Amino acid sequence: MTTPPPAAFTAAHPFDAAHPHAIAVYCSDGRFTQSVEELLAHLGHARLDTVTTPGGPAVLNHMSAAYADADVNTRAATFLIRAHHITEAVLLAHEGCGYYRAKRPSDSPEMILARQLDDLRHAAKALRRATPALNVHLYYARVAAGVVCFDPVALEKPRT
Repeated sequence: MTTPPPAAFTAAHPFDAAHPHAIAVYCSDGRFTQSVEELLAHLGHARLDTVTTPGGPAVLNHMSAAYADADVNTRAATFLIRAHHITEAVLLAHEGCGYYRAKRPSDSPEMILARQLDDLRHAAKALRRATPALNVHLYYARVAAGVVCFDPVALEKPRT
């Protein structure tokens, strides 16, 4: 048997061929990445599949993303859920999201927050349509005193 050629970089973490049982859908904004990964580890998800794209769960809703974008991203997440037998999904949005500011430049921060919460709930419903038994958890990330805080979001919109 021959030895493989040396690599430019070899990861220290060993490869695990088993698929994770959870998926996370969140914004690709790198300012939040480490905090999101810390939350996911805290929730017991050391490894998971991810869909990371500008706007995160917004791209699963044709009301916030172009219809074709919402379709492609929903199908991609659904593929991972079904093919990898995923049982749990964590969907996250964050304050100050550039995706929403670009899509809704005249909206107030309160209006953007309301849209983000609606998008989280819509994304949860879209993924549950594909896999009804999927356990879905929603979070909104905000910065307070220089740290990222994650607030749980109810799956159903509170009645007012």
